[in-house]
Amino acid sequence: MHYLLGNQYSKDYDFKAKARQLQSNYRSVILKVDFDEYGNRLTKTDALNYLNFYPGLGVIETLAKRYPKYSKGLYADMLRSEHIPFNVLAPLKQDLNLAKKVFNRLLNGIEIKNIEKIEIEFAPSPASDYLNDRTSFDAYIEFKTTANELGFLGIEVKYTEHEYKLKQVSKENYDITNPQSAYNQISTRQNLFVPGVLTQLKSDRLRQIWRNHLLGESMLLHPKLDFKHFISVILYPSGNLHFKKVIPEYQSLLLPEQKLKLQGITFETFFNTLSENNTTKEFKGWITYLKERYIV
Repeated sequence: MHYLLGNQYSKDYDFKAKARQLQSNYRSVILKVDFDEYGNRLTKTDALNYLNFYPGLGVIETLAKRYPKYSKGLYADMLRSEHIPFNVLAPLKQDLNLAKKVFNRLLNGIEIKNIEKIEIEFAPSPASDYLNDRTSFDAYIEFKTTANELGFLGIEVKYTEHEYKLKQVSKENYDITNPQSAYNQISTRQNLFVPGVLTQLKSDRLRQIWRNHLLGESMLLHPKLDFKHFISVILYPSGNLHFKKVIPEYQSLLLPEQKLKLQGITFETFFNTLSENNTTKEFKGWITYLKERYIV
């Protein structure tokens, strides 16, 4: 049976159009199933059979534990980034030593001795102790350094997404404009940023990066946590030129001693580093899947 590529979207920008076509092709040629409205969307039946997810290495178990109820954006949309942290990072829970090797190769300013835990879709609780909002990490990796100090990575995974518009009538807008909010208190009191850049940080272009960074900083400040190190990591494909530009832009707003708090890693570099450090056949199949599934 021949499965159609499915509808594409005429208003996609260049990279997103290519990525949508890649996901549509993967569904029709590799998965051999029908589409729902657009070529990159699975039917509900196929989505409930977890076809948007890698079928091994604990991916589906991690998903079912975190989000047991069906959500169209997560389960059915092959283009949106919500599902990607499960496919790309959940398998590393099966081999923390491989995870350690990969992040030691890719990150600057830290030497990881052991990775203690990996969580997908993580936010510290209660939220009122931190940013008092719904900010979360797509993935959270807790580690111990060679000096036996505790640290963590807060990872944001992007695919074709860019910035998002701020809703004027929203809690987020209230927190951004309220001088007493955690956003503003942490930004102005913790010697993180070059003076006079708060307006830039709050812009649509940088705001999500800023919020994720501040979530990590709020955890460093928490009196009941013993963390000494934090790095905010953005994992993105090299074809997403938005993040290729805004990561160094954001880093330029950090004080020199803070610049390593934000680091970017491309899908291509991450997948290749996995390949270079992997020693098992089981993981080789997963890495091949990642490259075929996401590299445009």
